[in-house]
Parts: sequence; structure tokens; C-alpha cells
Amino acid sequence: MIGRAAYVLLCACPATSMALVTIAAAQEARESAIANPPALVRGGHGTSQTAEPLRQFHRRLADLEAGRIERLTILQIGDSHTEAEHFSGRLRMRFQERFGNAGRGMLAPGAPVAYWRPYQVRAQQAGKWQVHTSNKSDHAPLPFGLSGFVTRGADPADVMTLTTRDEGAEFDVVEIGYYRKPQGGTIDVAVDGKPIGEIDTQGEAYAMARRAFSLSAPGERLEVRPRGNGSVDIADWAVYRKHRGVVLTSHGFSGAQVGIMDRWDWTTVAGQLAQLDPSLVLLAFGTNEGYAPKSRLASYETLLEKRIDALKRAAPNASIVLVSGPDANRIPKYCGGSGAEHDRTPCTPLSAEEIADYDVLLSRADRRLCRWHTPGSYDLVRDAQRAVARRAGAYFWDWLEVEGGLCGAYRWEREGLVHKDRVHMRKEGYWRSADALFAVLMRGYPGR
Repeated sequence: MIGRAAYVLLCACPATSMALVTIAAAQEARESAIANPPALVRGGHGTSQTAEPLRQFHRRLADLEAGRIERLTILQIGDSHTEAEHFSGRLRMRFQERFGNAGRGMLAPGAPVAYWRPYQVRAQQAGKWQVHTSNKSDHAPLPFGLSGFVTRGADPADVMTLTTRDEGAEFDVVEIGYYRKPQGGTIDVAVDGKPIGEIDTQGEAYAMARRAFSLSAPGERLEVRPRGNGSVDIADWAVYRKHRGVVLTSHGFSGAQVGIMDRWDWTTVAGQLAQLDPSLVLLAFGTNEGYAPKSRLASYETLLEKRIDALKRAAPNASIVLVSGPDANRIPKYCGGSGAEHDRTPCTPLSAEEIADYDVLLSRADRRLCRWHTPGSYDLVRDAQRAVARRAGAYFWDWLEVEGGLCGAYRWEREGLVHKDRVHMRKEGYWRSADALFAVLMRGYPGR
């Protein structure tokens, strides 16, 4: 039997008509394949999962390619592996190379942490800005949104700038997330040195709002500052392009566990997610949970499921992917020794007995743990993530297995892919990991 696409190639019709019909047929075939995916997709990490958790994401990708939507948003929330931007930056690069670049998207305001190095843009701040973060237990009682930060300024000398790094990546739309409040001041907004508007932040109650500015010509440098007639609280800023394509917004927090989401105001977050309408949400935590004592993880699985449910309700059009922490290896501080001695110490996975007694062995400074090893709670955390993903209809991506399993961080450090701490990767390690995840997310998508 001759298929429809093959028949078009054989028909005697004008070249232009033939091309249009061929494209339509290919699109129809792609959408049919998405609606009827293979029973299993190989996860690239030793586990086969059904394609169902990614089906909604693939449908939205098809909508993007067909021109039914102009912008597809991917949202990543995670710990220091996300904050470093090498992982999410590379993933953004891969999607934008394949589906088009719709801009850098939303970022935390200014430069809220040391060594802030977002991809595609240079973010800076100067002056007396006060940075409030949700990433500490004694955080300010503020209704934090997705960025997890509120940056406050009042002096006209306080300035934030966001400058494009890549040629051809100028932006056409600017968005500022801010808080209305009693006696709130005015935010002055400029692009490439020219004022484009102002934002009056005064309001009866403290609540988040957004203001968008469409530019008459593409811009390269966004500048935000208080006018000086009252303090202003900024929650985030974003730049977009008037091009069909993908935006990947990432928010990472060094040292954080997934519980940081409980410090956010979910009325605020739900409003932001409704505006972003993400097609894919990547939740990338697990490293810091893996270092935690098991006594603190007794309710981890239940709480993780509640957080996934909250995301599903706030982002109903999104596929959700739970990303485990990559492998991390440690030698307890009580073991002593120099860096050179540690370099000569091999990594050996914990025995079942050592895992069961891990917290007790640490508290006793037991010398049996004086070797590189993956912390004792890692398997517990990954098993919980896998179970929650299965029940919630999410996809589970086991980052640890990309490195070859336990002690993978030790092996990757030997290859120059992981830093000496055997926790955080070098750019090359994050890029290899992002490429592996991209391949998994695209597997099952026709025409990948």
C-alpha cells in the first residue's frame, strides 16, 4: 500500500502545491503519532516508562511547529544544579536550536546571588538594593513568587541592567514583575538608554502585579531603577522576542530542597503560572535531600506528592518531569586528610548494612565511612521520586544513572566533568547531562 506522503510525491501537481500538501501530510502524521505513541520509551537511564507523561508536551511542540501557538514555555525549578545555569542553559540552547528562540524569558531580579551567570544575558545590579530570598529558614515574611526573590530599592542610584550576550538575540518585549504596596514608589524602565515607560507601584494591599512593554525596535540593554519617591519591590523581570519558538525559564537555589516551594505564596505562584502557561515543568531536586538524615525524610514522599499536585493544578497544560539529583560523593569531615590524600581514596558504594545504619555511623564518626561514597539517603530519595512520578502521571528522569550509577560523580571527576567536591559538575558535565535529557524528552516526538 502506498502511504499518503508517498502518493503526494508521485502525483502530477505543481511544485508549490505538492510542497504544501507534503507539509500538511507530515504534520498530520506527526499529530497522529503523538496521539498514538509507542507503548514504551526508553528513558536513557536504564528504565522504560510509558510515553503518556510527555504526551501533552509533545502535543504543544506540534502546535508550535504548526503555528497554532507562537511561544512554548518550559519551566525548570531546582537546586544549585539549576542555579548554575550550565544545565538549564544547555537545555534551552538545544530546544531553541530545534524549535526557535522566543527569548530568554523570566529571571530573578538583578543579580541576587554571588556568581550570578545566566546564559544569553548579563544581569547586574548596583547601589543599595536589598535582596530578600526565600532560600533560608528565617526568610522575610513576603509573598514570594516563582523567582523566590524580592529585591527592594528606593534610591535613584539603585540600578539593574539586563544585557543580551548573543548576537541576533535582541528582545522585543519587556516584562517586570513587581509588588503593589502602600506608599510604593515609581519604577523607571529604559531600553538602550531611552525611557520606555514607568510603573506606579502604589496600591492598597501588598500584592504582585505585572507590566509589559512592547518595543518599537529590538533592544539589547534593559535598565530598571527606582525614581526615588518611595521604595519599590521587584519580583522578576523577563525579555521575549517576537519570534515563534521556545522559552526556558529556570529558577535555582543553592543548597535548597524541594520544600523551598512551601515558602512561596501559592496564590502569587498560581497567577504567574497561569500567565506563563508552561508546556513542560522540570522539578530538579534531590541532592540536598540525599545528604539529609533519614529521620528528616520520613514524610518526604507524601510532601513531594502534594507539591506535584499543586504544580499540576496551577499548570494544567504542562507535562511534569521529576529530575533526580545527579550522583554526589562524600568523605565525612571527621576522616581528616588532605586533598591529595582524598584524590587517592577510591569510591565504593555503601553496603546494605551501611545504608541501614548510615546516620548512626556518621554520628559515631565510624571510620568505615572514610572513603568516597554516595550518601546513605540517596536511594530513599530516588525511590520516593520514582514512586511519586508514577502515581502522579509524571516522568521520572534518573540523572544519577546517566553518570553510570553510584560513584558516578567520582568517575566523572576523573574525566574532568565534575569538580573536586564530587557534587557539582563542570560545564562539560552539565552539557552532557542536558544533552541526555533533551534526547529523552524528544524521544517519541515524531520528526525529532
